[in-house]
Amino acid sequence: MASRRPQEPKPYDFVPLPDRVEPAKPAGHDRFERGLLSGTIVGELVALTPVHVASGNIELTGNNRIPLVKAHFRAGGKIAIPGSSLKGAVRSIVEAITRSCVRVQSRTLRDKLPRGFEPCEGRDRDTSLCPACRLFGAMGYQGQVRFTDALLIQGKLATILTPSLFAPRTHARVYYDRRGTVIGRKFYFHGQPAKGNVPLEVCDIGSRFRLRVDFANLTDAELGVLLTALGQGNPPFALKLGGAKPACHGSMEVRVESVETWDIADDALAFDSSVGRTNFSRWIQAATTLLVPASLEGLGRILRADSERTCPSGSY
Repeated sequence: MASRRPQEPKPYDFVPLPDRVEPAKPAGHDRFERGLLSGTIVGELVALTPVHVASGNIELTGNNRIPLVKAHFRAGGKIAIPGSSLKGAVRSIVEAITRSCVRVQSRTLRDKLPRGFEPCEGRDRDTSLCPACRLFGAMGYQGQVRFTDALLIQGKLATILTPSLFAPRTHARVYYDRRGTVIGRKFYFHGQPAKGNVPLEVCDIGSRFRLRVDFANLTDAELGVLLTALGQGNPPFALKLGGAKPACHGSMEVRVESVETWDIADDALAFDSSVGRTNFSRWIQAATTLLVPASLEGLGRILRADSERTCPSGSY
């Protein structure tokens, strides 16, 4: 009887939870505060591996060998990465590298969180929120950062075959320590895409998308955390986007071209609006007051671009 091949290790690791959550009052939206930063981050997203963000549609290909394909997302008929996907990917990084709460939907996982890591609730402006919830929002609070859909500006569509992927087995022991407590936040490695039998419509390697992120009422440290999560800090890293992340698809490099800030309070009294384009290294430095160094280092090891790593084949 032939022996079974040992299962290949899955391409992910965990960033341990920090020692505590560190809440503070958010700036709110009812007015622009003096001394806080409002503006826009502009740049590009570049695909390091094929990227697929599902539209929910199945389309005909006209190809007899692969007649049907899971279609990529479109905005107004144009190929794009939805702002919600970008926001979710960047938020997950901010949660991991700061003393932030754990947003969970599963009651099973919620019951296994350490005390004090429950999701924030923004009942009113005086409610304290963790760093991630201040930036991106919580139940009852909109947040201070907005991502627009990133439209494709250069690249081509392709059809590839990927492995079948199952829902995360959150009951598995790998997610918990010996006391049954959640051990950390899960992130997938970058690497060479795995092959399978599920057809996907993807944006091929080298595809470029326009990036725009608007922010309002951020402190220097909060803007620095946002830029760090976009891969502009030290260590630098690439984002993971889309539904084929476990198969090493969806690796994207962020290239920030400019960070424009303006003083809304002063501009209200002037005829012309003043826009500042600043070297953002000072904001990266200010972010150290909110970052957890060990978490940032651990996530940097997981998310560093690695073209040599191979993803395991087969369904998982």
